[in-house]
Amino acid sequence: MENDMRLNRIVCGIVAGMVLAGSAAARADSSADAAKLFEKGKALLVKADFAGALEAYAAAGKADPKNDEYRQQVSLLRRVVKIREKLGEQKDAEKWESTARSLRGFYYDNDIYGEALALDKQLHARLNTGESAAMLAETLLELDRNQAAAGVLDGLGDGKLTPDGRVLLGIAWARTGEADKAKQIAAKCRAPEDAGPSVLFDLARLYALVGDQAKAAEVLTRCFELTPPSRLEAFKAYAKGCKDLRGLAATERFAEVLKTASKVPESKCSSGKDCGKCPMKGGCAGKGGKAEGEKKGEGECGHAGQGKG
Repeated sequence: MENDMRLNRIVCGIVAGMVLAGSAAARADSSADAAKLFEKGKALLVKADFAGALEAYAAAGKADPKNDEYRQQVSLLRRVVKIREKLGEQKDAEKWESTARSLRGFYYDNDIYGEALALDKQLHARLNTGESAAMLAETLLELDRNQAAAGVLDGLGDGKLTPDGRVLLGIAWARTGEADKAKQIAAKCRAPEDAGPSVLFDLARLYALVGDQAKAAEVLTRCFELTPPSRLEAFKAYAKGCKDLRGLAATERFAEVLKTASKVPESKCSSGKDCGKCPMKGGCAGKGGKAEGEKKGEGECGHAGQGKG
C-alpha cells in the first residue's frame, strides 16, 4: 500500500510537471506568434494597409494580452483610422491644419511616406508658405524624388525659402548631381547655438554630401550629444543606414562619432515606450524628428521644426 501511494505521488508529480511545462511552452509559443503578428502589422502599415495592420495588431494583442505595447498600438491605430476618415469633413482651417500635422507625424513615425506626400500636397496647396514647401520637399526626398524636391524649393526664391528649406535644397542639389549649387548652400550654413538634434542631423547630411566629412562628423557628434539617452541607439542606427552619410561612414572618424554619449538628462517623455497620447508626439528627436522647440537661431541654415516623426 505504501509503495502504491508513493508511486501515485510520483505519477502525479510527473503529470503536474508535464502540465506546467506544457503551459510554459504554450506561453512561449503565444509570445513568439504575437511578435510575428506585430511585425506583420508594421509591414502592412508601411504599405498604408491600415485595416490589415489593425487586424494584425489586434491578433498580436490577443495572442499576448499582457503586452502593453500591442494594446497601445491597437488603440493608437484605431484613432488614426478615425482621424483619416474625418479629416476631409473638417471645415475649421486651423483644426484641419493641426490634425493634418499630427497625422503627418504618425506617417513619418511609421515610414508611410506615400500617405505623407498626399497630405503634404494638401497642406502646401492650403498654406502655400515656405514652411509647407519645405515639408513637401522633405517627403519628396524621403521618396528619392530629388529633382521634384529641388523644383519645389528652387521655385520659391530666397525671399520665401526658409532656412530649413535651404538645407533641404542643398541636399536635393547634391543628390541630383548639382554639386556646385549644393556646395554654395553648404558654405553659407552654420549650426545655431540652440540647434536641436534633427537640425544638426540634416546639416550633417548636407556637409557629408558635399564632401566636408570633418564638419559632418563635428555636427553629427553634437546631434548625438543632444539626443535623449533612451533614443540615442535608435538614432545612431538610423544614421548608419542613411545614404546621405555614406561619405562620412567610410571614414575612421565615423566609428568615433558612433561612440558619442548623450549629454542631456532623460525625461519621463523620452524614456517612455510609446508616444500614445503625448502632446509632444511628432516632436521627439527619435528618427530625425524635429521638435517644436528647434528654432532657427541665428544660423542661416537653422530649421523651423516641421520635420519627421
